[in-house]
Amino acid sequence: MLKDLFKNEKFVFIFTFAVSAIFYYLFEFTSITGEYILADIGLAPTFGLIFGPVGALGQAFSTLVCELVTGMDPIASFIDFGIMFFISFFAYKLWYTTFKSYGINAPRFNSIYNILKFLAIIILTSIVYWALINISFYAYQNMSPVYPLTIAFERISYILNNFIFSIILGLFFISSFNTLKIPLKIPQKRISRINIPYKYFLIPLAILIAYLILTISSIIDNDYLENIFFASTVIVSVLFCLNTFDYDVEVKTHNYSIIEQVILIFLIILGVNLIINFEYFRIISHEYFNELATEFRYLITIAFSTTLTILLSLIHIHYVEKNITNPLYGLIDSVRNYRDENTGSKLIKYSKSDDDVGVLVKTFIQLSENIKMNFDKITEVTAKKERIETELNVANDIQSNMIPRNFKEFSKGKPFEIYGYMNPAREVGGDFYDYFSIDDDEIHFIIGDVSSKGMPATLFMVKTMHLIKNHSKFSKDLSKTMEGVNDILCERNKENQFVTIWFGKLNFTSGKLTYVNAGHNPPLIKRDNGNFEYLNDDPNLVVGIMEDMPYEKHEITLNKGDTIFLYTDGITDANDIDENFYGEKRLKETINKHKNAKPMDIINEINTDIDRFCESQEQYDDMTMLVVKYEGVN
Repeated sequence: MLKDLFKNEKFVFIFTFAVSAIFYYLFEFTSITGEYILADIGLAPTFGLIFGPVGALGQAFSTLVCELVTGMDPIASFIDFGIMFFISFFAYKLWYTTFKSYGINAPRFNSIYNILKFLAIIILTSIVYWALINISFYAYQNMSPVYPLTIAFERISYILNNFIFSIILGLFFISSFNTLKIPLKIPQKRISRINIPYKYFLIPLAILIAYLILTISSIIDNDYLENIFFASTVIVSVLFCLNTFDYDVEVKTHNYSIIEQVILIFLIILGVNLIINFEYFRIISHEYFNELATEFRYLITIAFSTTLTILLSLIHIHYVEKNITNPLYGLIDSVRNYRDENTGSKLIKYSKSDDDVGVLVKTFIQLSENIKMNFDKITEVTAKKERIETELNVANDIQSNMIPRNFKEFSKGKPFEIYGYMNPAREVGGDFYDYFSIDDDEIHFIIGDVSSKGMPATLFMVKTMHLIKNHSKFSKDLSKTMEGVNDILCERNKENQFVTIWFGKLNFTSGKLTYVNAGHNPPLIKRDNGNFEYLNDDPNLVVGIMEDMPYEKHEITLNKGDTIFLYTDGITDANDIDENFYGEKRLKETINKHKNAKPMDIINEINTDIDRFCESQEQYDDMTMLVVKYEGVN
């Protein structure tokens, strides 16, 4: 809710206007603290840092309205309006365009660097404010009869007010907004005709600060030089604010960190302690500045207390930063860049202590080394896996190209239809089917299943297919062909692989089907327009186990329309989520529902039923089917 409100510029204007009006009423209209203590001045740099130009305008406009209400001269009021807006925007511009050694972030107090940057900006803002006030006095003598300039110390009351209350209010408001995670105003890049490199502002800045120190120390007391100082300060500041708003570092906002909370808790405790001992500081200021007005002595006492608080805080923050902040930020950076090889060397300086943080850093360094070691192993394994997968994909393509799919071309002009299907469980498998012609009046077709899986099964499959086709060219006897293939496959078969084969030869003219079953699943055959039934013959021994084995052949005659369906055990062994097998019974029932369909449609319907049966269960075994339908000779 608050985040959304402060994203609205109208609400920001109203908020800064209201807060500034309350502070003006308390510290100027009621004069509860005397004429030298003007806390509302510190709101200008604070709201500029938090809200940018909108906050600067709201605070300045509030000052204008309040001064007009209290009866101040209108011209003087508008001059004050311009001064307050300028120093507010000046602080905003300083934060985002200077002191960029450690990058640019929205104002926050999470490191010594950011606190020193904040203090430097407040000091510069205070000097510029003092210069603008003096210039306005010179230009318009009736601005105010107050603030005598006859005593050297009183000349810096404007600096003290801006410095003291900008620090106090800045710490409070900026810390509160960060704690509440309210986003601060982030500037946008702005191009101006004035584009002076910011480093060139350092020279006049150094001269002006040096002159200020010499003046306060009464080493230089010259009204002419003083006027030059004030004019130069104003000119340099105006040029700075009109300069191109260009920054080459990405601005980032962060949630409030626990480290900032530790720092601010210490600041609060120390601040409360100084408030309690304020009377002691007042006594000291009275002893050394007894010639000054009482209210001015209070102002000096507050300034001394604030400065002491900041100095002591910086000592504490240095310890926190060295022993807590930097090690934790180092750990965070290492986690974000865990693959950086220099992680251990960057953190080693934080692991020398034996406290909790040191132990944490040591543990993380060891963890980081283990992660890198495991990451290297994972990278190596992944590379090998990717290489193997690539090789398997190539093997899959090779295997797919070896399995014939020219069904229509092969059966064109011949009295049969044929269709095959193969789906390996892995990238490559051990199932296969094949068909080929040796003579014009015959067709050979075969289906097989290698015992193993994966690449070894594929290699064994390729060898088997090659041997069957070659032996078939030299022998028309299927028994002799199978015996020759078996003898060769038994040679150097140390892995004891074997293959089940159903090998058939169909004569177109006579319809005679000769086949050899080497330990394969019994095929389903539909004859005389009946149903599919299993062709149960005693199978021979599988191929590749024992040499010199005889293989018995069988003969049957097919009539027109008879169909034979061959499959591997991946079909009947397909299981569902309850580990139930698809089985020979369901296969027979399914194929008989589509017994008069074309070979391709029969295979598609069986696949559909298997998918319905298995649902989401992963395929375990290779699945292969081959259908041959004999059309007969007219």
